[in-house]
Amino acid sequence: MAGNLIGSFQTAVNLYNPLGVEGDFASANPRATQITPGFDANGNQASGFVAGPNGVTIGQFAWLANDGFTVNSFATGAVAPTGFVHRDQQGLLTQYLQAAGMLIPPGFPVTLFNAGDFLDLIAGGSSAVRGSACYARYADGALFIGSAPAGATGTGAIGSTFTATGTGTSLVVTAVTGLISIGDTIAGTGVPTGTTIGAQVSGATGGAGTYTTSVATTAAAATVTSFGIVLDVSAVTGTLAIGDAITGTEVPAGATLASQVSGAIGGIGVYTLDVPATAYAASTALTVVGGILTNFVAQTSAAVGNLVAISTW
Repeated sequence: MAGNLIGSFQTAVNLYNPLGVEGDFASANPRATQITPGFDANGNQASGFVAGPNGVTIGQFAWLANDGFTVNSFATGAVAPTGFVHRDQQGLLTQYLQAAGMLIPPGFPVTLFNAGDFLDLIAGGSSAVRGSACYARYADGALFIGSAPAGATGTGAIGSTFTATGTGTSLVVTAVTGLISIGDTIAGTGVPTGTTIGAQVSGATGGAGTYTTSVATTAAAATVTSFGIVLDVSAVTGTLAIGDAITGTEVPAGATLASQVSGAIGGIGVYTLDVPATAYAASTALTVVGGILTNFVAQTSAAVGNLVAISTW
């Protein structure tokens, strides 16, 4: 078969047929699929699983979202993948002159296999031997052999502390330590429970200035804290990735990194959590786990970067 595609032209011929392509069935043995829901979270009839807003990668592990029918190629918590995405010509080429692709576009049907024999590409870990444990990377569902993908450690802050004076729903803020974000919950003397930041009217973004609040406050040069989904990371060892499960003081249990707002990709910068924090943290030690053990094991030998047969049997 052809290899080394440039555009849509064949540029090489293999002397021997390859073992296959990631996502292929590795045998004709029995296999099983994850049962699709009859109804979504709102009680509406659902025809089956569909790819999430970023699409779903074929030949990788995938996770079912909380709505019960949306499938993503990244984790939404520290949980094992729902299944494996088999290659069944369901990928679509949506870019102009694109020659090949392994993406199921957003909204298209997805079938998840939770048992069977499949071929997959080893993204990292160690070389596979028969019986090697298989791990799924939270960020993209890629296969790691022998041990979980390396995570990261770091230091970050959740929310901010500042001095504030409130007049109705206007809040004048000075002496800010940290980062104030729209939607943050604020707490302090003269601030009703559950009050949130609605907008910033003036001042440097996230710093000293005037803000509006969801309800009137009576803070008078009071010390106030803010907290929400924003995590300001000041130091990183390793690489952070969207979908990573993250732990730390005041980081909600089961929280994952939902997006990166600024900074070098995977490094120091501002991130958002998928679950809002419940308290301010000036500095907290952060730990992320890169992946999780699956119910698959290797059935053939292969080095990192090569195809391996994985199986649940």
